[in-house]
Amino acid sequence: MKKLATSFCLALLLSSPALIAAYDGASSKEDLANLYQRYFVAKNQGKLSTLVYWPGVMQREREAFSRSLRYDLQYRLRRTEFVELDKSQSLEYTLDGTVFRPTLHAIARLVATYEGQGTVKNFSTTYLVGMKDNRYYITLASPVRK
Repeated sequence: MKKLATSFCLALLLSSPALIAAYDGASSKEDLANLYQRYFVAKNQGKLSTLVYWPGVMQREREAFSRSLRYDLQYRLRRTEFVELDKSQSLEYTLDGTVFRPTLHAIARLVATYEGQGTVKNFSTTYLVGMKDNRYYITLASPVRK
């Protein structure tokens, strides 16, 4: 019985996109954009989540990312492109007394542009991109550890 419970827990952990995401990412910025396009066209939210660097990201930010992605998935992706970061722009913010900044050092922005429908015209979502261990990830905000 103990072995069965251990196997179940391991299977549950390995099936969670948020947990396996830290091991995926992409080998280059271009690969990240291509994977985003491929997974988006397939409407595969789980695979899209593997492009995010999750360690340190709080539940509230995880849920916000998922909500945003679900909203975007109702539209058709037109293109993805990389935009340089504005060096003068602060990527840090404070919410409820907690300071947040990107989990990984941001090196660029990935901009996904969608075709609108109905009253929603063309729009885009921008993601910060960071790098860890020679892998490229969408990076989200996490609390600054003191």
